Amino acid sequence: MKKLKSIFLNIFSIKNIKSMFHKIFSFRKNKKLAHFESVEDAYRKRPRKWIMTLIYVLIIVVILIVFGLDLKHGNPNWEKFRIMLSGLFSPDWSYFFGFNNFSFETSVIYQVIETFGIAFVGTTIASILSIPFGFLASRKMVGRWAIISEIFLILIRTLPEILLGFIMVKVAGFGARAGVFVLSIHSVGMIGKMYAEQLDLISNDPIEALEACGADFATKVKLGVVPQVKPNFLSVILYRFDLNVRTASLLGLVGAGGVGYPISVYGDNEHWQQLSAVLLGVIILVIIVDLVSSQLRKKLI
Repeated sequence: MKKLKSIFLNIFSIKNIKSMFHKIFSFRKNKKLAHFESVEDAYRKRPRKWIMTLIYVLIIVVILIVFGLDLKHGNPNWEKFRIMLSGLFSPDWSYFFGFNNFSFETSVIYQVIETFGIAFVGTTIASILSIPFGFLASRKMVGRWAIISEIFLILIRTLPEILLGFIMVKVAGFGARAGVFVLSIHSVGMIGKMYAEQLDLISNDPIEALEACGADFATKVKLGVVPQVKPNFLSVILYRFDLNVRTASLLGLVGAGGVGYPISVYGDNEHWQQLSAVLLGVIILVIIVDLVSSQLRKKLI
């Protein structure tokens, strides 16, 4: 009996349990790292976000088709379904380019440009506002007091963009201005956090060398910190801009400018040709922005 008890205690000892968990987690870690042999290999295997966007648009189309069948007692309205498909596969080009009954200010191209502008201006403002919050949230820069800025950035990220957009529309009114406010505020939460993470990874050697030369704090930041984080900061900004283009496309649903509002209006009123033109504009915008930003981030590596 004592021998069995001794064997049992040896098997389930704290040392053996720690060893077992170490093997499991180290195996998982090595398995994750084994996917990428280099930075170039990781870039080649990056997720294709435009494919996810295309799938997202297709899901919206399928939902519209399902609701457009007008199911009653198990008998779908196939005539309505035929009209919907016919409209979705024959976009209204006069609405897309802005001629005949449409002006350029009401065209899809203009709304897509407006959506791009909302995302660009909002991301630019957020990237500037995030700099002090990023420094204050970096433990390498301010030590344990970084927790204050970290909590502030977390609180910003917990508020969904659509809800913030609904609030901003009440404050700033309908239009692109509300969309810019939403992206400027909400993007600070993510960009500031990623700034702080990049600052925590910098090398202390240049800073210590500047300290040995008697440099002040501003000089240490300018010559010892900024050159190390500048490429990563730019990559973070491009990544967030890529996300903000998609977000700006949805903010129009609550009246914050962009192409979201026409999607809601034409979908509710069953104007399928106009809806198809808007969806086509969104797809083209997202694909172009994704390709351009991916190439720019590749050059920053």
